[in-house]
Amino acid sequence: MYSDTQTVTTETLLRAVAAPERRAVLRHLHATDSRAVDVEDLAEVVESRGRSPDSEGVRTAIELHHTHLPVLADADVIEFDRSRGAVVYRGDDRTEALLEFVSERLE
Repeated sequence: MYSDTQTVTTETLLRAVAAPERRAVLRHLHATDSRAVDVEDLAEVVESRGRSPDSEGVRTAIELHHTHLPVLADADVIEFDRSRGAVVYRGDDRTEALLEFVSERLE
């Protein structure tokens, strides 16, 4: 997994998948075959995977927009268009292997 100027470190990738919200986002994006998904739709996905719903997903959408999606974008596993609120999956073999490991052995 490469960005324009550097290789994404293992530590960065581990931090990216550390939060259950980010893992839910990555799993959903992987299943959508790389088409763009709205932040609001991702908020619904996160809430449906065990997080209690808030007032129409507003808090979750805000957390995704300001915290979780920037972490994933910094790890170069998503493209996040802040102005449109659209997210596209860019994961690779390392990301998939790490998500599979966490699913099978740690969750």
